[in-house]
Amino acid sequence: MSAADAARARNSSLVAILATCAASGIGTGLTLPLLGLILERRGYPGTVNGLNLATAGLAAVLVTPHVPRWIQKYGASQYLAFMLAVVAAAFVAIYEAPSLWFWFPIRFILSAALNSLFVVSEFWINQLADERNRGRMVALYTTCFSAGFAVGPVLLGIIGTRGIAPFLAGSGMMLVALVPILIVRRAAPRVEQPSRQPMLGLIRAAPAALLAAFVFGSIDAGMAGLLPVYGVRSGYSEAAAAMFVTAISVGGLLFQYPLGYLADHMSRRKLLLICAVSGVLGATLTPFAVHWPAAMYVLLALWGGIAMGIYTIGLTLVGERFKGRELVGANAANVILYSIGLLIGPAAEGIALDAWNPHGLLVALGGICAAYVLFLTFGRRAKL
Repeated sequence: MSAADAARARNSSLVAILATCAASGIGTGLTLPLLGLILERRGYPGTVNGLNLATAGLAAVLVTPHVPRWIQKYGASQYLAFMLAVVAAAFVAIYEAPSLWFWFPIRFILSAALNSLFVVSEFWINQLADERNRGRMVALYTTCFSAGFAVGPVLLGIIGTRGIAPFLAGSGMMLVALVPILIVRRAAPRVEQPSRQPMLGLIRAAPAALLAAFVFGSIDAGMAGLLPVYGVRSGYSEAAAAMFVTAISVGGLLFQYPLGYLADHMSRRKLLLICAVSGVLGATLTPFAVHWPAAMYVLLALWGGIAMGIYTIGLTLVGERFKGRELVGANAANVILYSIGLLIGPAAEGIALDAWNPHGLLVALGGICAAYVLFLTFGRRAKL
């Protein structure tokens, strides 16, 4: 392959991955607040809401360890396309489910497929990057997801939270994302025999980088799925509370590339610490801003945008630390740890939301970030 052909293949791959990421963000940003608001409307307690969110973490813990082998067996683009189709079908299946209890197995399948998407796409983007631009490339990836995630609740405000329309919109985004992946399927990275290094060994090799995924997983779904509930309980309408997610996502959209630029020009560990501190400050200031909507949306944009850097900088460090066949295993470990956080965090946050209604949610979110700040500050092995 000539240098020009290689450059074209690289650029086509980048466009496909970013388009897929944006479409996935739209679908996810639409359904996370949608499902949380539907459960709240039907009178289910915050604990049930949190446990339903936590199903995603359980799916990833059980399924994601097998993803590197499946990518190697079926090919990155084919596997990615099939998972997009599974997600599209699962969105419609949730609407058609006759009762809440069917949501749990369907959401398990939906979440397993979504986590598979992230393993493939994160591996792909890290393969495209080099050490001169890794922070900015990963930031482009997370920016596209944030852009899509911000659009999701806006669509929800337009089409409403009732009926099948929002579910069809989420499903449609996944089907649209199939097109660029199929176009560049020949340019997808090949995975040789994946490394068999256990996840604990990977964590020991890069603890701060991989634990960043756990921390962000612990707060991510809680912010997207439960902060709208916090808003409703604080007097906001459903539509206004759903816009909390848009504010968070707009912050992610605005801050990720600047954070990626900084990650290529300063200590990534120090930048990770700054992002974690922002999570503590955001949770602390929210009760004082919640009764002033304009201030609340601005705060959520700052909080969500900078705190999302925990994941962006962590993923950058994963690509810096791991190479070759270790990289796909490290990306799988990154998604697993994110999902373990997703399993533990929302359940605890839902309990906290009910225990001290509604501010207990903020105590839980801020406490998780505070623990990571302490680890980065005093942990002996927090070099990466």
